[in-house]
Amino acid sequence: MQTHTGPSARSSDVDPEQRLKTLEAGLERLEKELEGLQDALYRHEVLQDRNNGELRRRIEQIAHGLGQDARADGRP
Repeated sequence: MQTHTGPSARSSDVDPEQRLKTLEAGLERLEKELEGLQDALYRHEVLQDRNNGELRRRIEQIAHGLGQDARADGRP
């Protein structure tokens, strides 16, 4: 059987104030990481919207060109 020798094994030995400060620091770090992920997701979404808009524009140009070619060939 393995015994833990890390901080969690001796949590009763740690000062509650210090433990709270450690937990708060960890929570702040996680909040900052979450904000970073949210920012990255937003930037990715904006880029995808831009790319999708560009693709739509190109498709419309191709469709327009195909329509002109079909009319030039005498097709309705």
